[in-house]
Amino acid sequence: MRPRKFIFKKMFKRRTFLFPKNKELNFGEMGVQILQPLRLEAKRMFRLKLFLKRSARKIDKTQRQLWFNIFPHLPLTKKVKGSRMGKGSGKPKFWVTCLPSGLVVFEFRNLRYGRFLHFAKQVTHKLPVLTKTITTPMKRLHAPGKVDSSFMVTSIW
Repeated sequence: MRPRKFIFKKMFKRRTFLFPKNKELNFGEMGVQILQPLRLEAKRMFRLKLFLKRSARKIDKTQRQLWFNIFPHLPLTKKVKGSRMGKGSGKPKFWVTCLPSGLVVFEFRNLRYGRFLHFAKQVTHKLPVLTKTITTPMKRLHAPGKVDSSFMVTSIW
C-alpha cells in the first residue's frame, strides 16, 4: 500500500501526533478505536486489511460492510548498508502512517455482535497498542425502548 502519485519523495516527519478527526463512528455500527498513538507500516496495514476482508467475505445473506480509516502517506527513507555518514537521507524504503490516540481504525456494518467481538479481538492481537471496541447503542441492546444517544458500549483489551 502506497499512494499512486506523490510530489515529494522525502517528506518531513511530524514529531508529535495530532488530534484525531474521527473519534466516533462515521459509517458503520461497530468499530475498533486505538487508545495510544501509533506509527503503522504499510505491510502491517495491508495484512490487517486482507485478514478483515477475508473474514468479512463469508457467504451469508447479510451484506457485511467494512471501512478502513487509515492509509500510509508518509515515506520513510533508509540508507544503503555500508554507506558512510552524510550525503542525504537515502532512498524511500517503506510507507507509514501516524495514528493519534482515540482514532477509530476499522468500522463494521451488518455484522452480528459476537462475530464483531471475535474480529476485534483478532485485530487487537495484531496491533501493538491498546484498543477499545465501540458500538452504537441499538446494536448492542436489542430490547425495544428509548436509549440515551450518548450511551456507548465499550470494552478494553
